[in-house]
Amino acid sequence: MREQEQNALQGDFGEAWLEVVAAGCGLLHGRPATLDLQKADVQLFHRGVELGTYNPAVLVQVKTTVELRRSADGDYSYDLDIETYDVLRRDDHAIRRILAVIGVSKDGEHVRLEPEGTLLVGHGAWVSLEGFPPSENAKTQVVCLPAAHTLDRRGLRLMLRKYGVRRSTPVPDVDAWGAS
Repeated sequence: MREQEQNALQGDFGEAWLEVVAAGCGLLHGRPATLDLQKADVQLFHRGVELGTYNPAVLVQVKTTVELRRSADGDYSYDLDIETYDVLRRDDHAIRRILAVIGVSKDGEHVRLEPEGTLLVGHGAWVSLEGFPPSENAKTQVVCLPAAHTLDRRGLRLMLRKYGVRRSTPVPDVDAWGAS
């Protein structure tokens, strides 16, 4: 299989993984209505009210890789392309953006049938890059994904509680009276 085809299938697998986990956790999920020009693959919703917000939602950019690195402290690191990094670090999105990275084996199984059921084989985490500084790099930026930001019920609910709820809108410094 050509590398481009492999990357497309791998990416599709990661997006489907997140949607399956979300569905299993009782969260609504869907695809954004546009092409991936907004750096958003999956939209997640929590039905109901969370911290004063009705149906909190986030847009998640999903990356799937065979090169997810794990540090000594258990966190993950991933080389994110600069174009995606720049979109995800913005702090002015109407619906906030999250990066989820799923690591799979290069040569191993991605799905395993067990007596208890079907098992997704791999690991991953998520992070918000909102407010991160511009990168000095030209092609990629290493991002750290905290191991505590899991892609399971607890981790996805944390994501929606922290980034899916309303926030105050930044107001620019403007002297409307011209007194400055």
